[in-house]
Amino acid sequence: MYDPDRGIGLAPFDAEQDSKFFYRGFQHGSALSFLDHALKSDETVVALTGGNGTGKRTTLRRFLEEEGGRFRSAYLEEVPDNGHDFLVAVLQAFGFGPVEAERSELRNLLSVFLVQVQQEGQKLLLHLHNPSVLSDDVAEELLWLTGDQAKSGSIRLILTGSEDLDRILDSPRMAVLADRLRLRHRLHPLSAREAHEYLQFRLSAAGCGSPANVFPPLIATAIYAASTGVPAIMNKLSAELLESTRGKDGKRLDVDLVRNLAAKMGLAGVDAVGVECRLLISLEGETFLEVPVARDKLLIGRHSFNDISLRDNSVSRHHAIIVPDGGAWVIVDLNSTNGTSVNDRPVRQQALSDGDEIRIGRFDLLFQGGAASGPGQPPEDADMRKTVVLGESAKALS
Repeated sequence: MYDPDRGIGLAPFDAEQDSKFFYRGFQHGSALSFLDHALKSDETVVALTGGNGTGKRTTLRRFLEEEGGRFRSAYLEEVPDNGHDFLVAVLQAFGFGPVEAERSELRNLLSVFLVQVQQEGQKLLLHLHNPSVLSDDVAEELLWLTGDQAKSGSIRLILTGSEDLDRILDSPRMAVLADRLRLRHRLHPLSAREAHEYLQFRLSAAGCGSPANVFPPLIATAIYAASTGVPAIMNKLSAELLESTRGKDGKRLDVDLVRNLAAKMGLAGVDAVGVECRLLISLEGETFLEVPVARDKLLIGRHSFNDISLRDNSVSRHHAIIVPDGGAWVIVDLNSTNGTSVNDRPVRQQALSDGDEIRIGRFDLLFQGGAASGPGQPPEDADMRKTVVLGESAKALS
């Protein structure tokens, strides 16, 4: 057993754990739905992008497991610089031995293979992950592979990667391939609520009967803040925390330990761990989430792309935003349907003080703290507020 004192049978945050550890929250559930739609359509090229550690390859692996053998897949991590070597690498990825042939013969061999697989009732899926560069020569072969002469063999090309992949695909020399790439989806980090659910889910999948006792809300919030909601970073930090606190000689699990380990790991969100400003979020009098207020902005709404997602019809898709204005935090209502109130008074824009009670739909948000950590300015009129919403939406959906 991994940790008998805490009733944890398996290592809950091991990146190599099997599919029962796959957390199907909004972000990854949406990505699975995208893959299902995209790979069942007539599109031959699709892309799944997102920051490092957001779970692109894990999501694709989960999709293929759920498909139960409908696809015969191959993974190509390093893309050669020239087209001939690229075709050789593709054939080897699909199980062929070393092939010595001219480029035209390689194409013919691959075409025959595509048709054979189709006759067996399967489709081919070629996965290219994080290609740092795609030469013109390789781009030519990709165009051939996804063209009409190869489409009869039912091949799908899926590209996964970070912002660099978007930059490559949007470059002028990739315009022809990008024209075939009409379906893209971007994975974002987890929201605060999803991060709490993710930690509880992984611990439960590892056999822990009381995950909230292992990572209570305050610790889960600190992990979320330090990792900025990136699952791979959450895994590494959580694993370090469990290891450091195991057994009778283990360290005490508290916010200071989270901060210290996050600092040693060089995590981007370390400054947000244990900040004085926070929101305590309650529903019908019961507090269920604590969120640090330590970023340039905190977008609140019903849609899961918000920093704080409150999934109830009483909340607008993008309901309100908290931003720094000099030395204070300011909440701005984003033309929501049901409005925003502070201390039972409807507001369009209001500086927050320690103990202020914010009402958004059916939810109560208690603001604790005072000074803001950034010098930003709040929106001053309705047009600016609309601009903030559209900017966030565009970023989330890009």
